[in-house]
Amino acid sequence: MAAALAPFLAPLYGRKLLILLFAVFVALNVLDGHSTWLVLRPDHYRRERNPVARWFFRLCGLPRGIVIFKLVLLLLLGVASFYYARFDPFTINIVLLVANLVFLLVVLHNYKVYRRLKGR
Repeated sequence: MAAALAPFLAPLYGRKLLILLFAVFVALNVLDGHSTWLVLRPDHYRRERNPVARWFFRLCGLPRGIVIFKLVLLLLLGVASFYYARFDPFTINIVLLVANLVFLLVVLHNYKVYRRLKGR
């Protein structure tokens, strides 16, 4: 059975996929930052569900807090991803694939909330 799955799993071991998945992760984080700003502006911090992000946004203000938070997140996760991918690219590719799916749902939800707020 494992031999039958090998052709389908082989791309998950590749560095090209890692770079592609990380580029998608960056793009989704940019969209998350934009959609978060739309929902929180000018100072509706209570709408942020992540308590750490909410605290940081209050501390730094909008949009500066969003930009700094996202840059630190991307830097830390980028360094960790590419470091660990040297040893186990398969697992990192799976993690990035799942993270991208989660962030896609978050971004879609944020824009849905924005449209609902805009309609008020």
